[in-house]
Amino acid sequence: MNKVEFVKKIAEVSVEEVSQKQVGAVLAAIESVVKDVVLADDEVTIPGVCKIKSKDVPERTGKIMMGDRKGETYMTPEHKEGSVKIVKSLKKVFE
Repeated sequence: MNKVEFVKKIAEVSVEEVSQKQVGAVLAAIESVVKDVVLADDEVTIPGVCKIKSKDVPERTGKIMMGDRKGETYMTPEHKEGSVKIVKSLKKVFE
């Protein structure tokens, strides 16, 4: 399901009459807020869906296992990664 289909579906199932344009504006606002909060090293919980946060990944080394450079080592610098955890109630849907 792409963004257009997602917006259309939300507009269809909403309790009050909400236009697709309004739903799109809300999704854009949610995206902006999530980015700001996660970049500030905080956690965002979208009730009934997921928890989103950033985590620090330490510097590490690895070894190339295939190709012409097999056996060479490389270094991945310290960086941040996004982490998404699905809430328990939604996980039960897939059981």
